[in-house]
Amino acid sequence: MYHVARDMLRGACPKAADVLEEAEPDALAYLDFPPSHWKRLRTNNVQERANREIKRRSRMAQVFPSMASLIRLAGAAMCDLDEAWASSRYFSEVRMRELPGPGEAPAGRPAPSGADLESVKRVIEASLELADKVEDR
Repeated sequence: MYHVARDMLRGACPKAADVLEEAEPDALAYLDFPPSHWKRLRTNNVQERANREIKRRSRMAQVFPSMASLIRLAGAAMCDLDEAWASSRYFSEVRMRELPGPGEAPAGRPAPSGADLESVKRVIEASLELADKVEDR
């Protein structure tokens, strides 16, 4: 599906397609893990939560007398998050047992079916048509 989207984009914006081609190993790295891990690995919810906490705390202070005070506040927020994460698990023990052991091959990526690729292609084409209509207005 990634390749279908990239190839369709190549006609409209070749530079973006080249960037997607270079980024493919990083963008699809989560697929080397078991499917039950994908949702947590492909999102950046942890980072977003940390950023929201720093933003919440900085709103309370409103004005910082120096850069050092801002760094202290952000550092304190990150220390609190680190303590919270140290006492919890992002993946349960059951999920961790799904990972391959040392020397074992990863489960691999499932091959998309032709129907899946066709449906993705239709969705992308519809999105591009809608973008063209909006752009023409």
